[in-house]
Amino acid sequence: MPRYMNDESQVSFRYESGTYAEPSGLFHWVGMVQDHTIDESENIIPTRVVGTATRNVDQFIDGPRDVTGTINYFPQDWKFLAFALGSNVDGGSPQPYTHTMSEVNSDDGYAFTSGTLNPFASFTIVDEKVQTAGDGENFVRTIKGAVVNSITIRATQGEPVNVDLDYNAQVSAFSSGTKSSITADTSRPYLWSDTKLHLASGLVLQTTKDFSFTLNNNMESPHYVNGSRVASVPLPLNRDYELTATIDLTSEKSKELYDQYFQGGSTFNMILDINQFSAVGSKDVLISMSGCKMIDFENSTPMEGVSEATLTVQPTTVSALANDSIQLYNME
Repeated sequence: MPRYMNDESQVSFRYESGTYAEPSGLFHWVGMVQDHTIDESENIIPTRVVGTATRNVDQFIDGPRDVTGTINYFPQDWKFLAFALGSNVDGGSPQPYTHTMSEVNSDDGYAFTSGTLNPFASFTIVDEKVQTAGDGENFVRTIKGAVVNSITIRATQGEPVNVDLDYNAQVSAFSSGTKSSITADTSRPYLWSDTKLHLASGLVLQTTKDFSFTLNNNMESPHYVNGSRVASVPLPLNRDYELTATIDLTSEKSKELYDQYFQGGSTFNMILDINQFSAVGSKDVLISMSGCKMIDFENSTPMEGVSEATLTVQPTTVSALANDSIQLYNME
């Protein structure tokens, strides 16, 4: 009995256009995917009934269908950051092309999907475990109506930049058909050495050991009384941002960080600069964080080693600007 070997698996995505949860166009490369976990729940309701003269379950009733998931990958572009923020404007010609990303609120609709419920930017994920080149023996799940619930961008010394993408979706459809055709991006991923964290006055925190930036849309998937088990268009609730960074504490920055920003409570701006400086042309993203408040400053005193501090910062607003060789983030 043949087994599915993961070196033959692939994860891709398609844009949704016209109608929510209806994919359109080509299959696209997500990034250097390390893992994709799909969490499907049929929410079966075990039901017991008075009068059946048994201690056992009488019926299993189908409950609401929920589909969520997480993709962990090394980014080679920033399309999913655009999905997470909600608005993107493509520009520039010839390359490098620019992608200006900004926040959307719950009353803003996605430009490429119609509907009275004003859906957030949505896409379809295709997860394929492949046994043969033909039909009938593959295990393919097509996750339609996905929206970004949260995205976390992390960097640690000596490692590639890493992204966790959590999504809410509407439905998972099974097929055993032919493997999708997709063009792999062969460019190198972003590395820790491509990143800089700018604080307030533009000075780089030179001793940053790791950072984690999270955007959480707090999506809610409603199950209306409308004759369907699947969720309706996910609703974006209040948006949350958080940046944490671990640094080797220096005399140059310790007073400013602790006295002015943590205890003093001053607000400030930050920039997360991820830039492949050695790339031909430009390949970078600037994530600009405004109205930042330092809500935690953790600094212990161990018996040896360098004194380090872990900073937790909560921005008020965030925008991003990416430059790369991809012409369109909108419906490419």
